[in-house]
Amino acid sequence: MATTSVSRRMERGILLLFTAAAAILGLALAVPALRQAVGIATGGGGVSLLTQADLPHDDAIAGAAGIVSATFDSAWVIASGLSDGARALLALGAVAGALTTALTVGAVVLFLLLLLWRRPFHRALIVATQVAGSALLIGGMLAAGLGGLGRMMAADELNPIADDVFVIGFAFDPAWMLVGVGVLALSFVFSYGTKLQRETELLV
Repeated sequence: MATTSVSRRMERGILLLFTAAAAILGLALAVPALRQAVGIATGGGGVSLLTQADLPHDDAIAGAAGIVSATFDSAWVIASGLSDGARALLALGAVAGALTTALTVGAVVLFLLLLLWRRPFHRALIVATQVAGSALLIGGMLAAGLGGLGRMMAADELNPIADDVFVIGFAFDPAWMLVGVGVLALSFVFSYGTKLQRETELLV
């Protein structure tokens, strides 16, 4: 009996630790995006723009390491006087990213809490995973699309005073969309598990 009691306490402690870590990680990821959105909206925030500017370097010294060629791939820019459209798109993209992160982390926290309460197959978890998966798909596309259009507009507006060093484009990572599909698929697994659990309880 004593061993079982200690094991359960350890299990609860580990789950609580994971829950707290997930919540802190969610805040750590969402708060910077919200701060960036507020900074852009108020005119004091920065934005990352693509570039292919050459990296200044000296000729190689005999017998020492040298640079054959090098370019920067992005630049963190704090700009003033951007158009309202560019600032609105950048801010909306940052907000969409923050909301996507918050919903996804919220689903993870709920799952850990349900494990803590020994109810892993609960209807609330099905809804949470569906919301998280949809957020990763839709929110990820909105964050990339809105923020990307804002970056393109900002690059176009800043190029005349920056010797055209900024690339009018944006980077997009489709991995989040694949994760969203995986989370949506997981919601069907939870739905099936909930159905089996209900049938088992009826049999008992």
